[in-house]
Amino acid sequence: MSDLENMDTLRFRERVHQRRRHSQPLTDEEITYITQQSAELADESLTDQVNPDQIRWASKAEQVLSKPLNEITMDDARNLTSKEARAFADLPATGSVASHVHSAAEKNADGS
Repeated sequence: MSDLENMDTLRFRERVHQRRRHSQPLTDEEITYITQQSAELADESLTDQVNPDQIRWASKAEQVLSKPLNEITMDDARNLTSKEARAFADLPATGSVASHVHSAAEKNADGS
């Protein structure tokens, strides 16, 4: 995160706003930076708060769930399932985000 570590708050804020104006999702690196900065401001221990795998899962879930339902692919489902399994140290359960994405991807594959 070298470029973010040296970035002041106003420049980072402008970077985030510009990405949003262009409908670009935040990167895993940006989400991690925001989480760490927030924890520091709240004077909380990062070891108890930040799980990088959960941040990557949340970022991927946001990316996939922002797609139209009929554009979700099996690759999206596999990628999200993998990230969810790593983030929560278990295979995704019925009713999880990954299971819903997988169901949508299967319907799209069957409809092709």
